[in-house]
Amino acid sequence: MITRRGMLKGSMGVAVGTVYSGTLISFLTGCGSDNNNDNGGKDDGGQVVVMPGGLMVVNPILCVGCRRCEAACGWNHEGDCGPTIARVKVAHNMNYGPHGVQSNYYDQRGEGGDFTLVPQTCHQCNVCMEVCPQKAISINEKTGAREVDESLCVGCGYCADKCPQQTIKVVRSKMKSVKCDLCQGDPNCAQVCTTGAIKFYTWEEAEDALDIYNNYTGLVG
Repeated sequence: MITRRGMLKGSMGVAVGTVYSGTLISFLTGCGSDNNNDNGGKDDGGQVVVMPGGLMVVNPILCVGCRRCEAACGWNHEGDCGPTIARVKVAHNMNYGPHGVQSNYYDQRGEGGDFTLVPQTCHQCNVCMEVCPQKAISINEKTGAREVDESLCVGCGYCADKCPQQTIKVVRSKMKSVKCDLCQGDPNCAQVCTTGAIKFYTWEEAEDALDIYNNYTGLVG
């Protein structure tokens, strides 16, 4: 028997820690269309990261750059606020988007482009874990987060240098790498985001969303 969760995972391609797109993604991110070509063929930047604990959904169209996510993340983990200690990054995407200055920057994400901002969160891939010479990064089997063991980390910065999303950083005050640990399955950034640009769905919530989606589209009787 095919469960709703099985359908959800199957419709997304199923690899944990991978970014997916499509009609259900558009539904979860709140986009009005399932077509990513509405803006001259440009990807709208919406993303969903699939993990054992649920789905992290990011919709840059809704981000207003308030950076509450950064402040909440820093305070929750370090007892202080600042973009250098936050695991979620908005500041470095404000000017030219997550890919930096491109030749067609005016048609890209960012204030220097189409005026959208991109809250950049960890995709929980294995890059940082694979390059760490101290083996200080491991997978939390419950949440799927790649977590830093500060007792093993020496602050060499290899992980930060190789991170595709540039969301892992070395905090110089303690010379340790810091990255998103999904707040043990209840991400603080999603809790405080007032516009819904960052959301976290548990699998139960994602199943309910799939139910609504199926009823809305008439895909399931």
